[in-house]
Amino acid sequence: MLMQRMSSSTRAVLIGLFGPALQTAGVAWDLLEHAVLAKGEVADLTLRHILLGPTHLVIVVGLLISVVCIPIAVRVALAKPEELEIPLFQPRRRESIPLHREAKEMTQ
Repeated sequence: MLMQRMSSSTRAVLIGLFGPALQTAGVAWDLLEHAVLAKGEVADLTLRHILLGPTHLVIVVGLLISVVCIPIAVRVALAKPEELEIPLFQPRRRESIPLHREAKEMTQ
């Protein structure tokens, strides 16, 4: 219901900002960790910590999500409102077939 009331430009902005928001969270976490919580350990950074540290992995995942989401956001921004509508599926009405005819057709 919320998506039906949201404009396409708002949808595009939210989709496009998901990756950068995740990257910002990773950078903030990294700055908090190294600048506030562990000031003396900055000199002890290893390549393994830089490649596999949780904060750096969050930043990399945010970058990968940006690579996927930004083209989607551009397509959403350029789409017509009719193209963004979520189709509502209506159940098809079956013809009323007499029960004995249906059973006969199933056995053939």
